[in-house]
Amino acid sequence: MIKEADHIYGISSVITEGYADSISEKVKEGIPVELIIPLNIAEELKQSPYAEKLEALKSYKDFRLGYKNEDLKMGLIVTDKCLALSLYKKSSIEYDVTTGLSSSDPKAIKWGKKLFEYYKISSEANLRYGY
Repeated sequence: MIKEADHIYGISSVITEGYADSISEKVKEGIPVELIIPLNIAEELKQSPYAEKLEALKSYKDFRLGYKNEDLKMGLIVTDKCLALSLYKKSSIEYDVTTGLSSSDPKAIKWGKKLFEYYKISSEANLRYGY
């Protein structure tokens, strides 16, 4: 999904080194990437190995990183070709991997972009890099 994208919009309440590497690769290829994360993940990005990865992205104008000071109980990736949405279990601290949504329908992608924009507009900062 990410490897074939011409642009990436994402909301994530978790971070993994693999996810960070995939995003970094796309940014370095010149692909526009905008991400929104909760404040607790922003704090994690200040630690190794993420701090080094984020530092390397400072010079890329098409990379934007915003955060919200609230718990974002979702994972959303929207590209020009696909939408993927994962939600948390109702009373849990983990994704419900059995009920994720994925679609390549243009209407679903449009809806995903609107959802991303809603969170982007209400985010506390729209940062290119750093905090």
